[in-house]
Amino acid sequence: MGSNYKHVFSPIEIRGVKYKNRIHMAPTSPKLTDPKGFMTTEHIEYFRTIAKGGAGIITLGNCTVDIEHYQDEPRQVALDNDHYIPGLTRLVDMFELYGVVGQLELNHAGLDASWDLNRCPAIGPTAQHMPMELMKAALLGRPPVRAEAMTYEQIKEIQQKYIDAAFRCKRAGMNTVFVHAGHANLIGQFSSPLYNRRTDEYGGSLENRARFCMEILEGIRKKCGEDFVIELRVSADEIHPDGMHFEEAKRYLQMMDGMFDILSVSAGLHTDKRYFKYFTPNMFRGEMVNVGYAAELKKILKCKISVAGGIDNLTNAEKVISEGWADFCLLARGLMADPEMPRKYAFNKPEEVRPCTRCNYCGKRITNTKTLACAVNPKLGREMELVDGEVPRARRKKKVVVVGGGPAGMQATLTLLERGHDVILLEKEEHLGGNLIAAAAMPLKVGMQKFRDYFIRKVTESGADIRLNCEATPELISSLAPDALVIAVGAVPSFPDVPGIDLPHVYSCLDAELGKCETGDRIVVIGGASLGLECGASFAMLGKNVTVIEMLPQLPYNPTQGNEQLTEMIEKAGGKVITGRRLAGVWEDRVLCVVVGSGKLEEYPCDTVLMATGMKAREGVVEALRHVIPETEIHIVGDARKPQMLGDAIRGGFDAALAI
Repeated sequence: MGSNYKHVFSPIEIRGVKYKNRIHMAPTSPKLTDPKGFMTTEHIEYFRTIAKGGAGIITLGNCTVDIEHYQDEPRQVALDNDHYIPGLTRLVDMFELYGVVGQLELNHAGLDASWDLNRCPAIGPTAQHMPMELMKAALLGRPPVRAEAMTYEQIKEIQQKYIDAAFRCKRAGMNTVFVHAGHANLIGQFSSPLYNRRTDEYGGSLENRARFCMEILEGIRKKCGEDFVIELRVSADEIHPDGMHFEEAKRYLQMMDGMFDILSVSAGLHTDKRYFKYFTPNMFRGEMVNVGYAAELKKILKCKISVAGGIDNLTNAEKVISEGWADFCLLARGLMADPEMPRKYAFNKPEEVRPCTRCNYCGKRITNTKTLACAVNPKLGREMELVDGEVPRARRKKKVVVVGGGPAGMQATLTLLERGHDVILLEKEEHLGGNLIAAAAMPLKVGMQKFRDYFIRKVTESGADIRLNCEATPELISSLAPDALVIAVGAVPSFPDVPGIDLPHVYSCLDAELGKCETGDRIVVIGGASLGLECGASFAMLGKNVTVIEMLPQLPYNPTQGNEQLTEMIEKAGGKVITGRRLAGVWEDRVLCVVVGSGKLEEYPCDTVLMATGMKAREGVVEALRHVIPETEIHIVGDARKPQMLGDAIRGGFDAALAI
């Protein structure tokens, strides 16, 4: 018996290329090549897990056509000379083993190429200072470098690099290529009125702005032949007020209809952090955000349509394809969270899929120049350590006590069981989850709620000896005589030492989100990082008068996790987000703040004060348990080690279990 997802698992053939299903692993760039952009075994093994899991198409993201001069991130796959072909053939061999159509995303960052990586100015349609370069320069304390306008000779040279890169893909054994013409990378910069202010044949009218892309597509077709599939990615709408919008994008694509075989529909810009959320939708943006664009384009274009943006799972993908809105669905984060997703759906077991939270921990990792990782899947990116994704069995079975049933403790429990150990999990509350419960409290965080429920269910059903309402004491642990101890007791809110902080109407945002305290109608939230903004938005949406106060001069930089969107929610509901203010005291009907820099005092009326001023590890509990068994057999993980993100806590629990 087959699955209930007939459309998702239907094969399709384009130009003689056979696609076994409609599940497309969207472009990702895990930074696992060598520094010069050569394919590595580590990179191939990263994608092997996705291929084995059942995806039909896998695209390697942000492969540069000119690594020598115009990188925009470290360790991109490179395609600008023939020396890269042998490594690519190894990748192709792996894909063929699993019946996967593999392809590379051809890209050039253009105006957004990194001065710090290349030590030469970026180039693009028009000379200008770019938002990301201005931000990086300020961060690094150096003068910003202005991008330069491309000469006619440079235009022809770069176009040829795209064409030659596509042909190298074909020579390596690939029968398709993914040309990135969206998100305001170089091709998108030429098509966009936001970045193209040229007055020659490559600027001005839409026909002229389309010329750069059209000539590349013509060149690829001529060199790679009729049996080669070209997929083109575009931003259906750049969203930016001065960018290309959907009506113009439709005309642009109709001009090129027939020059490509599959259109990959996305939105937004890569060049400005305010527009990241449109091509990497965060947890507050809803699902299937670009399907409307795809459905309309499918009505007017001859090509096949692939759509990205918050699809996340195959239930959504089945709906998109069965309704005829698109022919393929692109998923990246969902497949990173659970590479086995297609297989689980094929067996009609969607409840077994580990949900993506859309927390964008993955994006934050690569923004910080680390290799790609997933908050909920600690195995991702560690395929060389974990053959076939399997945790190695322990050489000797041990009894392990885990103290704390939050994310780190729950992951430690699951991984310890995979290793063959006996596990006793002690949790002082009446339920598992720890601070994950509060993290999932906001109604808009559907992905986090799905993961919370999945995670707790998996631990509950795991076979561990779970003891709720059980506070761990040195005496209890000693009586259990464990061989190893994992301390995952989490963290508690940290309040500043100011007058009035102990008044009865002052609570933590965590308690407020969980409904553990009553709030009035005028709320001041102290702290404008993610927790404070989420809490403020939650109560603003309930009709409360909310003011969020942040000490920093501007909100923490957070391009993919929703700070700007949460601020918009608060302000749209009539609330305020105020920066550059430090809490000085709390009274029954107001708070007193100092304006940072001037020392001026300001008062904000309120009847409830909610604190989001950080967390502190439960050091007292840790110290009490630190010596109950031989110290070398004790592992302190998660927030008990230091307050951290969900992904770091889960990774810490996983690592501790591997070490036992």
